[in-house]
Amino acid sequence: MVIEISCVEVWREVSNYIDEATDPELRSRMEAHFKVCKHCSAILDGTRNVVKLMADDAEFELPTNLGQRIYAKLDAQLGKS
Repeated sequence: MVIEISCVEVWREVSNYIDEATDPELRSRMEAHFKVCKHCSAILDGTRNVVKLMADDAEFELPTNLGQRIYAKLDAQLGKS
């Protein structure tokens, strides 16, 4: 039996999941969650794309306040606002 995991827990661990740095029990819970949660699956895919882009040597200019907007969005989603 796999114990459910919340979206917030998945978001906190998605980077570790990609790096295969989660323990087997957590990995199993996350995999079960990705199968039923389209939002978290999209987060996983997006994070993998960012990792792939960062591994590429191509350079591109980011909008000036992108970091602030990302943190504000994350804070709002995680209930920190």
